[in-house]
Amino acid sequence: MAFPPGAQRNLRIAIPVLIVFFFIVSTAWVSGILGSLADRVRDSTGIAYSNGNGAIGPVGLGEAISALYEPIKLPVTARTYTDQRGKKFDVGGAEYWNQPLRKEVLIVDMDTRDPGGENGISSTGKIDWESVKAEGPGLLTVAHVNHFLYSQIHGYDYRFIQAKKIKDHWDSWIKPHVLKELLGAYRFVVFIDADTIVQHLEVPLEFLFNRWNIAPNVTSVALPVDTRQMVEGKENISADSKGRTVLNTGVIVMQNLPLSHAMLRAWQECTTEKRYPGCGQWKTKWSHEQRAFSEYIRYDFNPDGNNIVEIPCNDANGYPGLVGQAWVVDDCKGEFMRHFTVDKNLAKDSTANVLLQGIAEVLQVNFLQYKTRPS
Repeated sequence: MAFPPGAQRNLRIAIPVLIVFFFIVSTAWVSGILGSLADRVRDSTGIAYSNGNGAIGPVGLGEAISALYEPIKLPVTARTYTDQRGKKFDVGGAEYWNQPLRKEVLIVDMDTRDPGGENGISSTGKIDWESVKAEGPGLLTVAHVNHFLYSQIHGYDYRFIQAKKIKDHWDSWIKPHVLKELLGAYRFVVFIDADTIVQHLEVPLEFLFNRWNIAPNVTSVALPVDTRQMVEGKENISADSKGRTVLNTGVIVMQNLPLSHAMLRAWQECTTEKRYPGCGQWKTKWSHEQRAFSEYIRYDFNPDGNNIVEIPCNDANGYPGLVGQAWVVDDCKGEFMRHFTVDKNLAKDSTANVLLQGIAEVLQVNFLQYKTRPS
């Protein structure tokens, strides 16, 4: 049976659409991801990481998802991006990244918790998305769906790292340790926290790297500026001892450079106090590795002024409605990376809205082929 050209094209689109929904609900897909993580090795710190063979998900899944989003993907050479509400963003004057980086980039999720248990993404039963709670393992499930999908759309590599706890340290201290282990195999490693959701799946990292002025062979790390909080009339929670607003580790972009490795080493060893007396207090005191980085590391590893990039808070931190809560005074909306620090329960709805927004735009592009004008 022959199909007209328009119908043939839409059949090609429909198949990836079904695969995306399969990706959300299928036990077999979940087993495939977790199976690829079964072959792990552990270094002397007890950190687990995958074998790096890229075997994540069924063969062809990434290609299908990428093809699905092709009609709406922003080109890496784009100078501007306009969101669904008509808000326009540009890249400023930077034009460093004009070729897709693809597998040179790793997007990594890391946690000491297992995203399993009842209704988790690594559980043995079929996921009931409606019943997933954006807390504990459920929050990891929500984040992994968003981050993994984003990586597949743009051809980036992806890993979930379940790391061992570090003795006498808050769990988030795994970040510099895991990043140090992974960075040597990639040009960039991008960590996104479990309560942080990519808001525009069609916007590639290359566009954001240009927008954030992440320079090739110069910028070692980029982190968003934290939201400022006012307590008893003082901005003393979100500032370091010099009064400078701390950088938030909910998003970390690391470029594989010699300075980056030295920086990570100093960061992960900070609490030993061999180099930084007083850093030991941040083992368990809020805001842990985040405060340690802002208190010590950023002042020692920025010789060129662009080795450490401060991403605007409004781009990669906060979310609409955050200002005024928990004494927050900065109205950061997380235009590209939305960090639900206070209202983690909002992460699930954000993930669903982001996914449906993309699917709706893809279908909109194709729907016009079915529109019949009145005669």
